[in-house]
Amino acid sequence: MEDMVDHEMESNVKPAHGGQTDDESTSVVHEESDEDEEFRDPQANIEEDCNNSDSDAKGTEEPPEKMDLSCFSGILHRDPDEQSRCCWTIPDSTLFKVRSKNFPTDKSKIPAPSYLMELAAIDWFKDTKRMDNVGRQKGCVAQVAAEKGMHTFVVNIQIPGPIHYSLVMYFVTNTLEEGSLLQRFFDGDDEFRNSRLKLMPGVPKGSWIVRQSVGSSSCILGKAVDCTYVRGPRYLEVDVDIGSSAVANGVLGLVFGVVTTLVVDMAFLIQAITYDELPEQVIGAARLAHVEPAAAIVPDLDNNSDSKDSSNDDNNNNTSSEDDKSKKTN
Repeated sequence: MEDMVDHEMESNVKPAHGGQTDDESTSVVHEESDEDEEFRDPQANIEEDCNNSDSDAKGTEEPPEKMDLSCFSGILHRDPDEQSRCCWTIPDSTLFKVRSKNFPTDKSKIPAPSYLMELAAIDWFKDTKRMDNVGRQKGCVAQVAAEKGMHTFVVNIQIPGPIHYSLVMYFVTNTLEEGSLLQRFFDGDDEFRNSRLKLMPGVPKGSWIVRQSVGSSSCILGKAVDCTYVRGPRYLEVDVDIGSSAVANGVLGLVFGVVTTLVVDMAFLIQAITYDELPEQVIGAARLAHVEPAAAIVPDLDNNSDSKDSSNDDNNNNTSSEDDKSKKTN
């Protein structure tokens, strides 16, 4: 959301929170703004762009192997054609621009390579109170994936009001590569997560005023709104409290009033701030079409699995040293 963009000075971010070292390969990348307009290199030519693309491809993490996602289901259904109501699909990763390997010298960005995790399902919940840690719900994607030895990133967008809504996206992968930025994000502390998790929005279909209000500029979520992180058995959930920001709440009020007419993109990225983390890769993205508030259901969060026991089992599998900890910020 354009009004929520932070002009962060990344030299103030402490690399130590992500397990960084002080050698040259992990030197902090400095920048003053993250608006795409300021990163274009007017001197670039086609040959240089091709060479940069080859260099960027070599530095990216391997995309997840194709997984059978037929065992996962959510409230909203998948429709690649975006023709039905309350549906979702996965937008092409190249629609999103990320920091290239040469970003420290020329502020250049490239189309994002393959996603690090795959969107498995989306839930659409409502209740009389805010819904936290929805990943604990028995039978949800995070629980089913954990039983299959998979890892899940749960993004819970919390929408306040007389009726509280939660839009919950589940991104899954078979493995978390030790030492990768994704693994360090899963197992890092909240200060590290809040300084890195970025939302990249878009409105492919909607009125001009909604497009202008939402914009296409990315923002660091932890600096724009209050985020709560829960590290459960084989999953990391971020609860994004839209109501904690007057600006975000105002934009959401406009969007929610016409949400049934919109097609909205949301991509999530762990921002790179050191040379060895470039080029950037997007965790995952979702495209939502014509979401109906009336389609939301009340979740059964009281009928959940025993997270403590599950965490102990997960620790026995050496998947994380923090699986039985719930971390909160703000």
